[in-house]
This record gives sequence, C-alpha cells and structure tokens, in this order.
Amino acid sequence: MATVSATSFTTGGKTAAETIPSSAVSYWSGPATAATGPGTFTPGQANAAAAQSLNVTRTAFSHTQSSEGGNSVSWDPTVIVHVPSGAVAGAYTGTVTHSVA
Repeated sequence: MATVSATSFTTGGKTAAETIPSSAVSYWSGPATAATGPGTFTPGQANAAAAQSLNVTRTAFSHTQSSEGGNSVSWDPTVIVHVPSGAVAGAYTGTVTHSVA
C-alpha cells in the first residue's frame, strides 16, 4: 500500500495567519498511469469527487495479488491547497510525502 500525508504550509514566522493547515490540503491520486506485475491496483481517490483532506494519512494506492511477484504502479496525483481568507501573502512551504508499506 502507498500512503500520502502532508505537513502544514507556512511562511514567515509561522504565526496562525502565516500557516495553511494540512486540513486545507486536498488530494486525489487518480487512476494508474502505468502498472506492472500481477494483481489489482486500486487508487485511494479515483477522481476529483473523491478528493480527501490530508489532515491525516490517506491511502494513495493499494494493491492486491493472489501470488508473489514484482509489481509497480505510477500515478499522477492532484494536490490542491485551499488558502484561507486570513492568510498573509508570502511564499509558503510544506511537504507532501508518499510512503510504501
């Protein structure tokens, strides 16, 4: 399984007005763009309607197979950062992390 998570996005002194929380970050994995190996690859969020907030770790892609063997999957995810109305102008930095377990 591949998971995805995000940190808050911050600028300047990281005050409340300089922080966009991870709950304001939406993600959807979309379909596989390439896959190899046996089994079924399932996106965590197949389309924009299934987008999820990254306030907690989410499944980006899962895989089931009935036999062992090498496998891989690629996808082109979409990340949207919803900037709160009270946010100050600035260059914000955050991290979106994919992990494989």
